[in-house]
Amino acid sequence: MKNLISCIIAVLFLTSIECSSQNTFKFESKINPGKTYKLEMDMFSSNKTVYQSEIPSLKGKSSEGSSSTRMTRTTATKSLTENGHIPATVTYGYILTTANANVSTNPISGTVVHGYYAGYKFHVNEVISDKLDEKTKQGIKHALENVKPDIQFPATPLRIGESFEHKMPMIIPISGVNPVKVDIIKTYTLKSVDKNIAVFDLKEKFQLSSETDQTSVAAKGDGSGIVEFDISENQIIKNNAVFAIEVKVKVSDDVSLTSIIKSDSQIKATIK
Repeated sequence: MKNLISCIIAVLFLTSIECSSQNTFKFESKINPGKTYKLEMDMFSSNKTVYQSEIPSLKGKSSEGSSSTRMTRTTATKSLTENGHIPATVTYGYILTTANANVSTNPISGTVVHGYYAGYKFHVNEVISDKLDEKTKQGIKHALENVKPDIQFPATPLRIGESFEHKMPMIIPISGVNPVKVDIIKTYTLKSVDKNIAVFDLKEKFQLSSETDQTSVAAKGDGSGIVEFDISENQIIKNNAVFAIEVKVKVSDDVSLTSIIKSDSQIKATIK
């Protein structure tokens, strides 16, 4: 009888461990060989700046602007090489920008980049375009080689309902003054996992960067969104977010301004 009870306890213990492991999920962003990743992005932003001053030329002055960007980009990877690299070709599709009702096509549209992945880091071999000068090509090379995962997932597995934070810098250009440096504190909460698709709830808070002296600046804002991550493909397949931020700047004893920036972005990835 004692042996039977011991066996039952052991089985229950092992079962509880197995069930517990099934309720945790490990997340890792990476590029896999033999895949085609198509990225589609739509982003809209608006800003309004109001001046507070008794100076006649600035009293009651305000300015508004808006812009939107639509773009596609395809990354095709080949089989893993003997040295562990993944050859890849990045092709930029259309990149359309609308600024204050004026539509333009970015000259990067149609650019083809050949290189390889070593881990998550991309190394550029060549940038092919008959529309771009060498300086712009070097800019694309630098941007691709220094890109980081959109989300830095924790090293430990997550359970449903658990959260983690990810901080990233943001520079806000404001007409007439130096750009304002802000840190975005993003909090991701794992809401559900179904058929390898994990859904995260996103909350954002904005705070002034502590890296620079911005004593004449105040900023506040928040945002929200939904992120979907394909665990089997190790990639974000949906990232939709909206935010609004208010920045107040004391330009001088006689001039202050308030700028309100709003953004709405939708990113979708298709993997084959």
